[in-house]
Amino acid sequence: MALINADDLTLNAREAETMSEVIFERVFNESDLAEYHEVETGIDVKTQIAFAERLGLLGKKSEGCTPNEAGGFTLTEKFWTPVLEDFRLKHCQNDMPALLKLFRKSQRINPDFFDAVGTQEFGVIIAAVESALIENIHRKVWFNDTAAATISNSGVFTNGTDLEYFNSFDGLFKQIFTEVPSNAANRVAITANGGANYTAQALAEDAALAIFEKMVTVADERLVSAEDAFILASRTLADNYRATLRNKNLGSGFLEVVEEGRPKLYFDGIEVKVRYDWDRYIKQYQNNGTKHNLPHRAVLTTKSNIPVGTLSEDDLTKLDVFYDKTLKTNIMDAAYTLDAKHLEAYMTVAAY
Repeated sequence: MALINADDLTLNAREAETMSEVIFERVFNESDLAEYHEVETGIDVKTQIAFAERLGLLGKKSEGCTPNEAGGFTLTEKFWTPVLEDFRLKHCQNDMPALLKLFRKSQRINPDFFDAVGTQEFGVIIAAVESALIENIHRKVWFNDTAAATISNSGVFTNGTDLEYFNSFDGLFKQIFTEVPSNAANRVAITANGGANYTAQALAEDAALAIFEKMVTVADERLVSAEDAFILASRTLADNYRATLRNKNLGSGFLEVVEEGRPKLYFDGIEVKVRYDWDRYIKQYQNNGTKHNLPHRAVLTTKSNIPVGTLSEDDLTKLDVFYDKTLKTNIMDAAYTLDAKHLEAYMTVAAY
């Protein structure tokens, strides 16, 4: 399949003359992974993650010559199970209409006409693909599910979704829903998620305020006292909370501020990071045409509790770009290992 399909362009009017004039559709999240996750590198094969249980009570009144015995550590484990993923995009100049001005005009056919690697025009395309790669990594980290199924097959994914883009490993939502189930003390129910249609799934006024308050209340003391604790929230919850902030005077710990040109939300001093991309993925990939699958979601945790594993961070952001003289084709390859882990349930509060 050609990298660029120009069939819908009008070629008899004045055309865009450089690739930089093309308006690329924005991706939904091009943030660095490190904004939300610790990134563990060197992960290319199944790797053990060991946990030592906290020691219990220590110290009793000494009697006689033998010290009191104390209980020891209990060790448990999880495993990184990274998968190798890849993709290839190809561009051949012969696939482009002869009149299209978006690519430079060469002074000779061989090899200048065919080889676009290193040109400004192709560099713009490379940057766009790299942004799309970052967006896809964010989607996989949260929404992947090895048991992914479409709605017609008793799953939650929109009918027609190519599940091979979602089933390579279990993402964080799959793990959190398993380890923080509906009856868990550190799960906060969002009743609007159970609505029978889009309208019934709308949040009531001040709903997010109550949800965030419950999340902090039920959180383990070790979580709420962690300096790097944050709440990741869908846009639906963030917008509902913003509406409350506009109408109520909640004090200095409950506010929205602008830092370096970007708005930041806080609940009781805890930063609320808005995951606009969650909403888009739910609308597009978990939508049965009548309602969405759990459209309102929030996770109170720390970066270190939801790490992402890979062999190299560079693999997640950079492409292998080269020109194949035999095929007269410009090629962009990507290959990376990837996994995500929800480590300790007590360091998470899930609202869904």
